[in-house]
Amino acid sequence: MRMKNTILLLVVLAAGTAVFSPGLRNGFVYDDLVTIEENLFIRDWGNLQRFFSSDYYIRAEEYSFRPLVTLTYFLDWELWGLKPEGYHLTNLIWHLAVTAALFGLARKIFKDPGPAAIAAGIFSLHPAAAEAVEGISFREDLICAFFVIVGVWAALKAGRDGGTRALRKFQAVALLFFILALLAKEMAATFPLLAGAILAGDGRESFRRMRSWLVFAFLLAGAYAAARYLVLFQQGALPSVPEFGPPLTRAAIFCKSLGLYGLRAVFPVRLTVEYPDPLPGIAWGGAFAGAAILIPAGLLAAWRTAPRGEGEGARIGLAWFILALLPVLNLLPSPRLGAERFLYLPLAGFALWAGALWSRGHRIKQKTARMTLNLALGGVFLALGAGSLLRNSAWADNYALFTDAVAKSPRSSKAHHGLGNELFHRGEAYAAIREFEEALAIFPREPFYYNSLGVAYGELGRYRESRQQFEASRRLNPNDPTVLVNLAVLALRAGELDEAETHIRRYLLDRSFDPQGHLILGEIALAGGNWDKAGNAYREAIRLNPAEVAAREGLGYCLYSAGRVEEARRVWREALRYAPNNPQIREWLAATGGP
Repeated sequence: MRMKNTILLLVVLAAGTAVFSPGLRNGFVYDDLVTIEENLFIRDWGNLQRFFSSDYYIRAEEYSFRPLVTLTYFLDWELWGLKPEGYHLTNLIWHLAVTAALFGLARKIFKDPGPAAIAAGIFSLHPAAAEAVEGISFREDLICAFFVIVGVWAALKAGRDGGTRALRKFQAVALLFFILALLAKEMAATFPLLAGAILAGDGRESFRRMRSWLVFAFLLAGAYAAARYLVLFQQGALPSVPEFGPPLTRAAIFCKSLGLYGLRAVFPVRLTVEYPDPLPGIAWGGAFAGAAILIPAGLLAAWRTAPRGEGEGARIGLAWFILALLPVLNLLPSPRLGAERFLYLPLAGFALWAGALWSRGHRIKQKTARMTLNLALGGVFLALGAGSLLRNSAWADNYALFTDAVAKSPRSSKAHHGLGNELFHRGEAYAAIREFEEALAIFPREPFYYNSLGVAYGELGRYRESRQQFEASRRLNPNDPTVLVNLAVLALRAGELDEAETHIRRYLLDRSFDPQGHLILGEIALAGGNWDKAGNAYREAIRLNPAEVAAREGLGYCLYSAGRVEEARRVWREALRYAPNNPQIREWLAATGGP
């Protein structure tokens, strides 16, 4: 039996590897640009001491307290630098680890490797898992799911097996994994509910043995949620969210979110990184209306007809699916109607339910019926694998990702804003402006959209319109540091150096650790002909980020302008270590006496 378990698990892991390994060729996309590519926090192990300090959110570019995930970025940076394939490999390994953990939990629930392998296979190949696997910055969903599943396995082990000593040991293990899951993502707060559902499905004795432990776990989850709420709001780190209005509107959005997730679990087609904004109009509009009615009704019917016995695997799976979704069903205002990465942990419950149904169907005595069932299952696996391969290609780069998102979700402001950003980076400022304006037409209360529109106007030299957009952004979010940077750059371009310096110094009051702020300060001083002041600003930018080539370039120019040619040449040669093909630096070196 142990050999059969091993073989089935290896087959499932091989299938998952085959489907998701093409994504190793993808680059940094979506939030990866901030989380990895531009994140200086993960490049200095000395920042570990900030994990439990008040400025963690600002420096680590996190909206939530997820230090365990950030630690994996430190490790990846040490191993791979800025090679995205290494980060993608880490995500793939975590996904395979979650698949193996689910196989172990399902094996314990079903007491049979067959349905356990079916559940693990469906989970491993499901296209809705692609977002968490392909988005490096969504690794928190992978890590959270791993520790939740292993922790629930330990809780089930404690409730089912052994005497007092074994009970205490596995209770401690379950609690440890619960804490680790919380440090990966706050969605782990559902852990006591998931463990309670598994234990209740296993029988009265299991639940009774773990009753006091579950109460303690609930209290711990509540304490964590309260602490996280207080810390986040004290830091002002949360992004803006839509206002949902009266309770009936919230209830409608709740049903639509549940319908969306249920629909994508059963029929994972037209997947996208962005769905329509959860505005009041969406609550009563046609999008996902059918799913909002049919999916809850279908879940209720599936619950009532679920087979009993063998650990009630089908009911356990359905309970897991619904309970794990509770934090993301817009019970509280959220800026998203849904996101496929939020479906990653609930998918484990959906997979358990599917495994239980296969187990029931496979007990049919007719050989032809069993063969038909297995052929249908093979078709399901092929369809899931093909869907995941398609999603991998959509995550190849930002242009592909957001072009796909706008086509599938034209009423998403985030999709239009993301495509606008990519068009702007490609030098298509007019096309970017059209996308930013479309985003604002959908959700006019998002300050970041005004900010992006202001940057695009500034690139075209339309400074008056640019300033208007920045001021609109600042009215909605007076504490946004990005607006101060953009106002400083705008004033610099317009030759208003005093105003530019005022803005950037206000920015540096709270973000003195940001080399970009010192770089802009150097450019302002350079524009005013103050070589010493500019040189000091560039030196500070280099101290904070030795790879800041623009600062080395500027420092060299300051030294050259002050008549210190040899010092300038040394600085430029040092810059070539980080950017060996920089034409401007090579031109300056050639003009001042050779390479």
